[in-house]
Amino acid sequence: FSSLNVTCLMFFGQPVALTMEFSIVASTHGLSAALKSRSGRSIINGNWAIDRPGKYEGVGTMFTYRRPNEVTSTAGESFLAEGPTNEILDVYVIYQQPNPGVSYEFILPSDNPPQHPNHRPGGNTLHGQSGIDHRGNPNQEGYDPAGGGKYPPQVPNNQVPAVQPPKRQREYNWKLSGATECSASCGRGSRYTIFRCVHRLSHEQVPGNQCDSSTRPSSQEEPCNLQSCPAFWDIGEWSECSKTCGLGMQHRQVLCRQVYANRTLNVHTSRCRHLEQPETTSTCQLKICSEWQIRTEWSACSVPCGVGQRTREVHCVSNMGDFVSNEECNMKLRPSDNENCDMGPCAKSWFFTDWGNKVCRTEDMDSHHHSLTLF
Repeated sequence: FSSLNVTCLMFFGQPVALTMEFSIVASTHGLSAALKSRSGRSIINGNWAIDRPGKYEGVGTMFTYRRPNEVTSTAGESFLAEGPTNEILDVYVIYQQPNPGVSYEFILPSDNPPQHPNHRPGGNTLHGQSGIDHRGNPNQEGYDPAGGGKYPPQVPNNQVPAVQPPKRQREYNWKLSGATECSASCGRGSRYTIFRCVHRLSHEQVPGNQCDSSTRPSSQEEPCNLQSCPAFWDIGEWSECSKTCGLGMQHRQVLCRQVYANRTLNVHTSRCRHLEQPETTSTCQLKICSEWQIRTEWSACSVPCGVGQRTREVHCVSNMGDFVSNEECNMKLRPSDNENCDMGPCAKSWFFTDWGNKVCRTEDMDSHHHSLTLF
């Protein structure tokens, strides 16, 4: 500024709020800035993608994104917005090398502008100093740390500025003491900042009712455990067997997947190369395919003549060649295992043999008797 407008205050080295300018030092390589609303909506350079310079709307205002040519220009990268904003903003730095440093500054309207603003020669400092140094500490007599970093009232050159008595500092303040456990062990989880009430000097923790609850900072969500989760094989269900009986084939889907930001994504199979890949095809058999088999020829007829019976062996045999229960085969297709056999008519004439020798005895004489066997 060539002269100081006492209705506005310049801040630097403090968290960004309202109208702001955020800049990255010149000659920085592999470094970009990203702008996101506190609700999580990316405005500029979101999702690790670098946007073109231009105008982008968000949180109730219009941002001008400047990224000069990295080869021909030495100017830094910046976001400019007139404001006011309707939501807290988060500025992230995306870097591929050690962070060389980030500077930012913003302007807030003064709560108590003087009735007769005047101009002071020599720039925007009083006694050669700004209202807040780069560490955010007051360096001016009469500075009110509880007033949000207000610039002290300006007075004409011919007057001596009135020294304001410093306000009493709070004995207990809220202090950032850590964060909750990360919601995920890998693949990008979330955690929330924890603020505790501590003594101003000793920094010892005290009960929360010792601090002013209205000044307690809101818990902020932070990403954590951004490293990728190990890839894994996601195994699907087997398909139906290609055969209703006997040996068939079945298939299943096997995908290499990885979890990130509470989503499971399909990735290239090379990421699962450290794991043995499950089979995608397999043989299957719902049941044995059995059939009737005739295992012997017909036996001899049970009679030498006339009508008799003959038999043969019929078995239910599996596709492995084993005898199984008859219920495994279709009984309607079972071959007969017995049948009648006709050996021709039996003889109906008398048949006889030669006479046999037999002594026949009477009272008065011996006699010989010959017998004949008849059939």
